[in-house]
Amino acid sequence: MKFIRQFFSIVMSVLGGALSPVWNHAKILRMLSNVLFVIAFLSITALVFGWIGQRPIFSLNHINVESLDGRELKHIHLPAIRSRVGEQIGGNFFTVSLDQARQVFETMPWVRKASVRRDWPNGIVVAIEEHQAMGVWTGSSTPKLMNTYGELFVANMAEAEDGAALLKFSGPEGSNREVFKKLKTINDWFGVWNTKVTGLELSSRYAWKAKLDNGMTIDLGRDLDERDSKQIELSVERLMKTWPQVQEKWGQRVDSIDLRYANGYAIHIGKKL
Repeated sequence: MKFIRQFFSIVMSVLGGALSPVWNHAKILRMLSNVLFVIAFLSITALVFGWIGQRPIFSLNHINVESLDGRELKHIHLPAIRSRVGEQIGGNFFTVSLDQARQVFETMPWVRKASVRRDWPNGIVVAIEEHQAMGVWTGSSTPKLMNTYGELFVANMAEAEDGAALLKFSGPEGSNREVFKKLKTINDWFGVWNTKVTGLELSSRYAWKAKLDNGMTIDLGRDLDERDSKQIELSVERLMKTWPQVQEKWGQRVDSIDLRYANGYAIHIGKKL
C-alpha cells in the first residue's frame, strides 16, 4: 500500500507540473470547462434519446402503402409487405434504415421502384411503382416478363395475363433493351398498314423476325452493323412502295414476307381467303 501511495503521489506531481500552465491561465480553464460541459450535455442527451427511442410506442407497428407514380397498384399485397417489415426490416421509428427498407421492398415481385419515409410515431409509408408488363421474354432459361421500359422481371405470369394481351419477345442474353428499342421502330414502319407488332425475335445470328397483329410474319434480316441497318431500312422502303401492287394481285393471302434480299423480297401465299 505504501508503494502504491508513493507511485500515485509521483504521478500526480508529474501531471501537476505538466498542466501547471493550464491551471495558471483563467482563459484556458474557461475553454476547458466549456468543452467538458458540451461533452457532458451531448452524452446525457444521447442517453435520454436512446432511452426514449427504445420505448414500445416507437416500435414499427403500422405501414401505409401508396402509389409512387399515381397509377393503381394491382399486384401489391399488403400482407406480404407487412411480412417483409417484420422479417427483414429491423429497428423502430428512429433507428430504421430507410435505404435498407427501400432495397427490401424493391426485391418483391411487381415492384419496380420504392420510396420509404417515416410516419410519426410508429410507422412507415411505402410509395411503390409497379412494373407494367407488356410482354413475355423467352430469351433465357426461365421465361420472364418485360415492362414498358424494356426491363425484365420475374413475377406470376397468370397475374400478368389477367386482362392484357402480352407481346412475345426473344433474343440473346442481355439483348432485351435492344429488342425493346427495335419494337418502336418496326411499329413506326408498319403503322401505315394499321397494324402493330405482337412478337419480335432476335436470333443468335442477330437476325430480326417480327409477327404482326394481322397474322403476317416479316423476316427483316441480320443487323450486325450500320450497313446492315441501312439495308433493312431500304428493304422496308422498297416493300412499302410496291405493296399496293402486291395487295392488288394477291389481296389478303400473303402470310409472310422475306426482306433478306439485296434487290427485292419474297412473299409467301397462304391458303386463307
